[in-house]
Order: sequence, then structure tokens, then C-alpha cells
Amino acid sequence: MPSSPSGAQSRPPSFLARTADACFRLQTGLMVVCLAVMVVLLFGNVMLRYVFNSGINVSDEVSRLAFVWLIFLGAVLALRDGQHIGVTLLVARFGPAPRRVVHILCQLLILWALWLMAQGSWQQVVIGMGNRLPVTGWPGAVFDIAALYASVAMGLLTCIELVRAVSGAPLSADSAPEDGAL
Repeated sequence: MPSSPSGAQSRPPSFLARTADACFRLQTGLMVVCLAVMVVLLFGNVMLRYVFNSGINVSDEVSRLAFVWLIFLGAVLALRDGQHIGVTLLVARFGPAPRRVVHILCQLLILWALWLMAQGSWQQVVIGMGNRLPVTGWPGAVFDIAALYASVAMGLLTCIELVRAVSGAPLSADSAPEDGAL
């Protein structure tokens, strides 16, 4: 096996890592589909209204659904890539041990917030199953399932990050590029 520049042997990704990468590629593909559906439906609806004085009835509901799913799928991918906003002005000045403690506390707070999000979105899914969207007739829960999915997926990612932090692995915040503004 070729060695890395630091001399450590690189290993092929595990089955779990390959599966996670495939899931995230699928999510990226779903985001592309959501964006394409939004563009086609909204552009098509505008063209039909101005040219033929008609429209696509389901355009508003389906494009709104695609937008909601696009946002929540993007939030999960952003968490995986460490792209959510974090203010590290104070924590960056800490030593390694206090930084790890603060990181673990932050991950626990994130898990708590995601638990609340999952609880609330589950309640909304249950309520939404009894409601139908006016044009498509789909259950209203199709919107709320996106929030439930995102909270569970982000909870899993946060648990993985928490295990990494507790086990002594390098913190993801330490490996993030600095903007150099300070």
C-alpha cells in the first residue's frame, strides 16, 4: 500500500464509511432532483400562465414540498461537512483539553436541540397524517417528515462526532480552515 506523506499507512475506507458516503451521494442527488422539480414546475407554470393563460395546478404545492426537502437535506449535508456557522472566537484561544470539553458540551447541547426537533416534528407528522393538501391530496405530513428525517440524520452525525471527541480523536473544529480575519 502506498504510504501517506507523513509516513502513516493509509487504509481503505470501511464498509460503514462507504455506506455513509453512498447515502450522502444519494442525498445530494435528491437535492438536485428537488431543485430541478422546482425550476421546471415554476418556470413551466409562469410560461403557461403568460402564453396560454392556464397553469399547472399542483405546481405551488409540489415546488413548496421540494423546497422544504431541499433545505432539510442541505442542512444534513452541511452538518456532515462542518459548514454550519460556529463562533469560535473564544474557544480557539483555549488549550486542547478545555477545547475538547467545550466541544463535547456543545455536541450534547446540539443533541438536546435535535431531540426537541425530532419530538416536535414527530408530533407534526402524526397531526399531518390526518390532513390532506388541497390540490394534490397528499398527507400534510410530507412536509413534516423532512424535519423528522433531518433531526434523526443530524442526531446520528452528532453522536458520531461526540464519540470521536470522547475517544480522543482530533476535533473537527480543529481541522477546519481559519478565515484569518483575526
